[in-house]
Amino acid sequence: MRVHNVTKVFDTVRALNRVSFEISAGDVAAVMGPNGAGKSTLTHVLSLRTRPTRGDVMVNGVAADAGDPFVAARIGLLSHHPLVYPDLTCRENLLFFASLCGIEHPREVVAGLEQQLDLAAFAGDRATQVLSRGQLQRVALARSLLSNPDLLLLDEPAAGLDHDAVTRIKGVLDALVARNGMAVVVTHNPEFAAQVASRALMMRRGQIVADVPTPGSASDWTSLYRAAIGREGAQCGS
Repeated sequence: MRVHNVTKVFDTVRALNRVSFEISAGDVAAVMGPNGAGKSTLTHVLSLRTRPTRGDVMVNGVAADAGDPFVAARIGLLSHHPLVYPDLTCRENLLFFASLCGIEHPREVVAGLEQQLDLAAFAGDRATQVLSRGQLQRVALARSLLSNPDLLLLDEPAAGLDHDAVTRIKGVLDALVARNGMAVVVTHNPEFAAQVASRALMMRRGQIVADVPTPGSASDWTSLYRAAIGREGAQCGS
């Protein structure tokens, strides 16, 4: 994936300012920065849900224009919102979104995801509106994986979740890397970043201010963050 000079302006607010970077197959890039740095806006642009004001996003050499169903089908998104229908069960949601994506053998694909993410105990008999936060996060993660995406975008995937849930997310990312996929993970948690990421992208005021491969331990990530962001980085944020 190649991002070149991407700028996004909302009214008079410049949320992204000439952002450029590349991610290769097998990379997991952790994006960190203070509140208002532009991290979530960047995720929305990469997912094709928001069109940049200027600049280009290329996925596997193809221009990723907003609304392009071919490219969008190769991108999975886990956002702050679960993006599922609350009155439907987990399985009903997944089958519905699989039909929208034109996935072949949707029942087999959904069954595989239920097993991979340990959804079977509640997948068929509970509406998603009564699920716990951790269960709902797993349903949303399954939805993001339906099309076996080449690019996976995770916006604060570990926030408020227990160790088992974080381990499950790491397993998903490990499997993605094993098949030469790539991921962009927005996180405020240096320990989580150190577990899953091969790359650090530090953001401040809509710009990439540091791009460093494999910082190392959680303390190394924290030190890099503070050095890149300065006083604004005293607290990591969304």
